[in-house]
Order: sequence, then C-alpha cells, then structure tokens
Amino acid sequence: MELCIHFNTLPEGMSLDDVKSDLAVLLEEDGWLTGSAQSPAGGYIELELEDEKANPKYGILTVKGYLQKAKFAPETTIELAGVPVGIYE
Repeated sequence: MELCIHFNTLPEGMSLDDVKSDLAVLLEEDGWLTGSAQSPAGGYIELELEDEKANPKYGILTVKGYLQKAKFAPETTIELAGVPVGIYE
C-alpha cells in the first residue's frame, strides 16, 4: 500500500534526511521509502507499506504518530489511495 506524506515545512531542526532515517527505523521491514523531494514550497515522502505480512494500518498509525510527535505543521497530510487526511484528524 502506497502512503505519501505531503508537508509545507519540516519541524524546526530537522532535515529531510533526518525524517527519512527516522521513518526507516520505525518501519523496519514493514515499509520502505520509494521517493522524496523538497522545495521552498514544501515537499513529499513516498512510502510503500508492507501489506502481505502485516496489516498496513499499523504502519499508517506508526507514521501518523511519528509525524505528530515530531511536531509537523497541522497542514501536513498523509495520502492513501488518492485521499489526503490531516495528521491531527
């Protein structure tokens, strides 16, 4: 299952590489990075969540919890199947 994180800004003191590294550690074998980009207008991180060995909802909750704890801006969304959802919803 593909998950895409869309953000306008990263939390203060964090780089895109920091976030990607944190997500890789959190997801371990349950997901992996498939793409990312950042510009002054914002950016995205694409992840593929394993859905054959584990229910992908656990990966979704892990990502959402990480984004909240890292204090991403309220405008940050995660997109699943083309539907964006706010990380604080």
